[in-house]
Amino acid sequence: MGMACGSWVVGCRVGMSVCQRSAIVGSVVVLAWSFAGLVVNPDFAVGSAATSELVLGVDMNGWHAVSGFLVAIPVLAGLKNGQLLPWVMVAASAGLLATAGWALLSEYPVGGLFYFPNRAGDVVLHIATASIFAFGAWSGLRRDSPASA
Repeated sequence: MGMACGSWVVGCRVGMSVCQRSAIVGSVVVLAWSFAGLVVNPDFAVGSAATSELVLGVDMNGWHAVSGFLVAIPVLAGLKNGQLLPWVMVAASAGLLATAGWALLSEYPVGGLFYFPNRAGDVVLHIATASIFAFGAWSGLRRDSPASA
């Protein structure tokens, strides 16, 4: 299942699948917060020394920014592989949902790498981006299923 060729329109190629478009949108959102978070608070302290600064309502530090790169980069790397991309997006969505749940339970999740004193913004961002990736994955898996052939 290759990508259809087409012209560039508003940052996306004509002929891209819904899965690919969702991958781009979700990744851009995650990367925007990650880059901004790294600029605003490049701190990599851990435990009780971990800090956070609000970036558009989300607690950010260096660890949180880098974790965003670890979510978005594999998704973008899978853009041209129509069979792998939905599964990478499932993994990204699952990771975002798991960390949203973890943020609800603790101000210092992931062994104290993160500090989330304002957890609501983090939870909303994680659930929103997980939903974008999950929708794209669903679209890609449904399109490739034998029933849709």
